[in-house]
Amino acid sequence: MMKSYYVADEIDTMQATKAYLPIKGSQVYYETHGNGEPVLLLHGGFGTVEDFTSQTPELAKHFKVVAFDRIGHGRSSDNGEPFHYATMAEETVDLIESLSLKGTSLMGWSDGAVVAILVAISRPDLVKRLVSVSGCFRTPEYFASLADLNWMKSATPESFRRDAPTRVAHYEEVSPDGPGHYAVFFEKTMKMWLNEPDIRKEELAKIEAPTLVIAGDRDVITLDHTIELFRSVKDARLCIVPGATHNLLSKRPEATNKPILEFLLADEKPKP
Repeated sequence: MMKSYYVADEIDTMQATKAYLPIKGSQVYYETHGNGEPVLLLHGGFGTVEDFTSQTPELAKHFKVVAFDRIGHGRSSDNGEPFHYATMAEETVDLIESLSLKGTSLMGWSDGAVVAILVAISRPDLVKRLVSVSGCFRTPEYFASLADLNWMKSATPESFRRDAPTRVAHYEEVSPDGPGHYAVFFEKTMKMWLNEPDIRKEELAKIEAPTLVIAGDRDVITLDHTIELFRSVKDARLCIVPGATHNLLSKRPEATNKPILEFLLADEKPKP
């Protein structure tokens, strides 16, 4: 088992343990908050552990919350390999096993939801419950409009910097690979988005963990695709947040936290 080592600033105002773990040629940054049964948070594309700023404090009242920056994201160094959801699922399994989190609940948003789904399919023994927030299973049919797909095909590092200056600035500030690595990070992400994921319904049907599928009614993921995901997972629950976009976790935290907590705190396996 790989050993982690702690950074100097070990405890912050939320009593978070901050550390790094060597995984697949990278030093992977992770945080731990609270105590109890584990809940592992998986951030979105271009994201970091901060994607769950509005969820972590509430979850940590009931659970041991672990969140990490995937390889090449945030504070975790790049290892020079292409981005693939399957590889991200493998590194997630490595982290779960290294931190002895077997029986964890997984909660992923956007890209993180895809990763969580893949882990639940490949390693059902590790996953107690699954929460997919604005997740998808097949590209490009999930796009809510042709404009979204055209944006992705035409996006450049410069145009994305204009569209999402805060995310780009945060990456350049915290990345151990330096601000100059942003263009590489961008290209790897866009290539993955245009070609992945491609998860078959037959694979979704293999998911054994009780599952909550949640999305906004104005999400970039179409309602049809979200419902198809929900129906493909046995005994899953569905929650559509009204008046919410793809950024429902940050923009509508109260509306999303309540059903997520109710699901994770349920004593028995959810019924359809």
